[in-house]
Amino acid sequence: MTVALARDVEEFLQEQVRSGNCADPSEPVNDVIRSVREQQQKRFKVTPELEAWLLEAAGKPATPLTEADFDTIRERVRARTKTPAA
Repeated sequence: MTVALARDVEEFLQEQVRSGNCADPSEPVNDVIRSVREQQQKRFKVTPELEAWLLEAAGKPATPLTEADFDTIRERVRARTKTPAA
């Protein structure tokens, strides 16, 4: 199988090999793909708390999402994925 990598990804993999973080470029690629596979195979755990929240939410009227709602969601995601300053 041949996979085309973006230039920045290829450079990153080459740097990982040069720095000794991995033996060859396929090592971290295989690790990432295995991780994705494992995440996709995990069942979503339904807890009593989640079930109660879903039942409560199902009883409330739904309203269309606004641009402001999407802005808030984007900000929350950005805050979660922001890497701490070193």
